Amino acid sequence: MKKRIALAIAALMVMSVVFASCTATPTTPAPGGSPATPGGSPAAPGGSPGAGTGAQSSYDQLMALLNNPETALPLSGVQPKSYADRTSVPKALPVQPKALKDLSVGWAAASLGSDFFTGMRDSGMAEAQKLGIGKVDLQNANFDLQTQQQQVDTFVTNKVDVMILNAVDLHSSVQMIKTIVAAGIPVLVTGPTAANSDYQTITAVISGSNESGFQVGVYCATKLYKPGQVLNVGMIISKLEDADSNSRPCGWIAGYLYQARQMDGKPYASKYDAILEAYNIWEKYKQDRHYDASSEGLNLAQLGVGNGTSADNGRTAVQDIIVADPGMQLLISEMDSMAVGAIPELENQGKVPGKDIQVVTCADGTITALNMIKQGKLMATATNIPFLNSVSMMDMIGNMFNPGGGGGKTQAEWNTYYNNMPATSFTPTVAVTADNVDQYMPTDPNDPIFGKFARFDPWTPIDIPGYNAQHAND
Repeated sequence: MKKRIALAIAALMVMSVVFASCTATPTTPAPGGSPATPGGSPAAPGGSPGAGTGAQSSYDQLMALLNNPETALPLSGVQPKSYADRTSVPKALPVQPKALKDLSVGWAAASLGSDFFTGMRDSGMAEAQKLGIGKVDLQNANFDLQTQQQQVDTFVTNKVDVMILNAVDLHSSVQMIKTIVAAGIPVLVTGPTAANSDYQTITAVISGSNESGFQVGVYCATKLYKPGQVLNVGMIISKLEDADSNSRPCGWIAGYLYQARQMDGKPYASKYDAILEAYNIWEKYKQDRHYDASSEGLNLAQLGVGNGTSADNGRTAVQDIIVADPGMQLLISEMDSMAVGAIPELENQGKVPGKDIQVVTCADGTITALNMIKQGKLMATATNIPFLNSVSMMDMIGNMFNPGGGGGKTQAEWNTYYNNMPATSFTPTVAVTADNVDQYMPTDPNDPIFGKFARFDPWTPIDIPGYNAQHAND
């Protein structure tokens, strides 16, 4: 695992990188990095280039991988060091001030088939009511792109003032978004996919899946890593083709490696080095369903795929791997809902979660997972709170239209601010563990909306100048 990567970078200097681009349109320089050809070959497993070798940096390699849809899946939520100005991208801004009671919002939902989606809907509706927004028309596409297109066309025909697009497939919706903006309707996006910098949206508010896994991985290393010993790990994910399903466990590997090196007194030069090494390990692990990383203190022994996100899918996935590897010490579940089925199955197999085997999840911070942490059955989860998406978007809508402004800015100042947002705004995430679970328990666990997920602090997406200032030392 310690071998240095020797990459042929000549081909990587032809075109420029756009963060998370998934189209064939001309690219622009990667934020904060040097030019690189989209789709450059990933480094071989075993580490990142050392300083002074003349090799391309881990950061630039990651940005190149993100720019290629064939290599980007495990890196959803890996954030650039900076963004280029987006004020020239058409967004139907500024808007004319309008009394919020007269405002109409078109909300194109991808699905309402999980607690995350219903939580996003319910909290967004509650915030709209709190702000006094007159009408929110929410339509559910049930993950059908053609249905969502028809719903959006109706919103345009009805001349809504602003639109929220929970995109079924963001990269297939580019023309749809152009049509909306051409009609004078600004668009806020949410969903699992990072936006391209030239997409005509104010911003895409999404969860940082790689980062949530990273935070849990750091915690696991803090508690479980012992120099000279190898931790026997199994993983279960919902499917092999999904960005979240790839990014969360890939992020866990990165976080574990990063913290283990810190504890060894041999830290990576940057977080990006750990992420790149984890990427290469994950790609090999996903292909072979096992990977021996003993030199890094890990044996990724089994990978189970549930083909769905439910408790039953979690039970099926863990059945496939626990029999094959009864000596597993740690089970990583992609998300809470799968762990709900996996933990009882472990018990059926004679394992005591929290004693014979540790269990963690890489998302979502549900009340069920928090209670399992308090019971000692689950070691950690990571927050993936739907309220941050919808509440923040409703607040942005209120700010951009409210004639009186608010929050220390006038209505005109808010429109200027929102005209230069990052293409993607990632909601914050933290690891919830036995050490801090009480801090994140909902204020009222019986609240039908806000009682289903970890407690959250208000969050506001920031503009590009603010983002670049925050990340100046990355």
